[in-house]
Amino acid sequence: MRKRGQRAALAALLGLWGATAMSAAESTVDLTLNGLQITLDAQTGGILKLACAGPGTLLETDQAGAGLLDLACPLPTFEPLRLATRYAARAEITRSAEGVTVAWPQLGASRDLALSGPVAATVRITAAPDGRSVLLSCEVRNGTDRPLRQVLFPDLNGLLPSAGVDRTILKTGGFGSAPFRELRLSESDEFYAQTNAWREYKSGGMFSEMWMRWFDLGGLQGGLSLFPRLWGWEPRSSLLVHLSPLTQKLRLMCAHEVTIEPGQTWSSEVWVLTAHRGGWAKGIEPYREWARQHVKRVVPVPDHVRRGLGFRSAWMCQNQPTDPAGDAVWRFRDLPALARDAKEHGLDEMVLWSTHPGFSLPTPTPFPHLGTEEELAQAVAECRRLGVNVAPFVSVLQANKATGPRYGLKVPDTGGWTYHTELVPRFNPPYAGNYACAQVDTANAQWQADVLAFAKHLVDLGIPSLSWDQFWATPTEPNIQTLAAQIRAYSRSRDPQSTFSGEELWNIEVDCDTLDYTWNWGGYRDCQAYTNVFPVPRRNLNINRSVGEVKRGFLDGFYLNVWPAKPGGVNGSDWIAANADLSRALKQCDRLRTRFTDAIADGIFIGDCLLTEERPGVHATARVLPDRVLLLVTNEGAGADVTLKIDLSPWLPAPAGGYTACAYDADGNPTGSVPFGSGPQPFLASAMGTLETRAVEFIKAP
Repeated sequence: MRKRGQRAALAALLGLWGATAMSAAESTVDLTLNGLQITLDAQTGGILKLACAGPGTLLETDQAGAGLLDLACPLPTFEPLRLATRYAARAEITRSAEGVTVAWPQLGASRDLALSGPVAATVRITAAPDGRSVLLSCEVRNGTDRPLRQVLFPDLNGLLPSAGVDRTILKTGGFGSAPFRELRLSESDEFYAQTNAWREYKSGGMFSEMWMRWFDLGGLQGGLSLFPRLWGWEPRSSLLVHLSPLTQKLRLMCAHEVTIEPGQTWSSEVWVLTAHRGGWAKGIEPYREWARQHVKRVVPVPDHVRRGLGFRSAWMCQNQPTDPAGDAVWRFRDLPALARDAKEHGLDEMVLWSTHPGFSLPTPTPFPHLGTEEELAQAVAECRRLGVNVAPFVSVLQANKATGPRYGLKVPDTGGWTYHTELVPRFNPPYAGNYACAQVDTANAQWQADVLAFAKHLVDLGIPSLSWDQFWATPTEPNIQTLAAQIRAYSRSRDPQSTFSGEELWNIEVDCDTLDYTWNWGGYRDCQAYTNVFPVPRRNLNINRSVGEVKRGFLDGFYLNVWPAKPGGVNGSDWIAANADLSRALKQCDRLRTRFTDAIADGIFIGDCLLTEERPGVHATARVLPDRVLLLVTNEGAGADVTLKIDLSPWLPAPAGGYTACAYDADGNPTGSVPFGSGPQPFLASAMGTLETRAVEFIKAP
């Protein structure tokens, strides 16, 4: 007992463990690292419990469920064999001033099957120098004569709905979901190997679901954030999620699809686990610091993109120049009027689809029924004089039947990107193939030269901005990134505020260096975590005529792509002013943006994390600056009384004199100010109509 007391005293002196460093029965190992309370099972080395101040207990399980590390060890006699923490019989746990090391001379197996040798592993759990996170790393040594095929690390099993089933959110760059509700087994019959209780998410670009390698699980009171110290083309991160139908607890598995050959040792990257008070925007701070160290912009972001409300897209034609009934939706002579319509609604960028035949190189000329090349250049110049930048949307990654042989491609007879409002079906009917195409290898030297010549030709005409169809980044040069850098250098030499946007696909960590904003298909989705970390490329939100999407998109920091369609017409075929509700909403958002441009452009976006409680029917987001916080609120059906419970203190240190709350109406006009104290308290945003937006600035007292 005397030795045990000495160990506890030493642990308390180091500040890493409390007075309960080991239980009396030596069955657990307890430690606290940077505010995260961790309980390990002394026999298996698995995690039994995670807790922190604020949200409380975040994970709790028994010895049989204690996770940390899990491996696939397929044998000819039993392919599903797993080697894992929870099967281990004797983990060796060593304390140090930094944390603990857990070593397994032999990981236990899920079946009593003989292996030719041991699979040993070591996991280190240490306090991060930032004073708020925990670092985890792993090493696996394969002593068998069989390859190991998969590693799950970190493997966190037994996670709890700390904010309730509906309000505990799994959040990452491209979505926010409620897994404790959404992954419950359906009462309907399902194939047991593909039940609703499992999900897999892969990081990468906007054609994946996660977008970023970071994710968070929690609510407004706090939670856990996790990310690996990886960037660029290093191995992609994959997250497996499983809700146990027996315990209703969650398992998060960071999956590494690797092969560890006999005799080899595999080492993980360092994973950063951050337990946090408050919402996800607190947990993401270490990741934001990590990510912004690695962003290497090719050129600065144009001012009007960084600070603007959004852009207008116009579909010029349906690619049928010989249609006797007429094919043009807009002609080049219409562009100045379209620019005035856009500018009146706060939009100072315009993207033009189908100005040139798609998939055609070298240097295609514009569709003749839209106007001449000179008329296009003159119209673009006039739009710029009106304060609207114009970027043609170019489709050159694919090659059509005439162009394909130039790059060694055989193009099929049908398919590709053939579409028209009078085809049946409208997209790729089996009988049509005028726009059949094949994808070009972006390393093709001839193609790179042709595209660069086309881009330079447009710049020389006075059209220095481009929007790129399918920005297909690859790791090996020459690639689309090296080509884009050349285009940008030439364009910027003529116009320092020229833009380069595109359809982001596979790797946001790479594409953020080049793209100013995205042109991706899709409506609203939860991109708040992405906006917090990546100022650019600004994610577009395509708006037809939805007032709700305008308001929500504006609050969330999207770069609005406004292109209303006439009934039955193609995208972007109508005037914005012809849609009264849409027009009014855009003008209101623009007035708010104009009044609060600095806060919106330069503040740290924290989503709803100013709130301490959810308010159903209200969409609220905030931005933090050194001396103030801007809160934007839209009533999405909460009724007239919109009262929010907020806490400024995690974001602005409470001054002696408190704060001043300055309120503004939907048009950005001040409506009054009141003193506001520190600490959690209610704030009444006054009576609000449905889809009405208000702003409040909380300013530190001098």
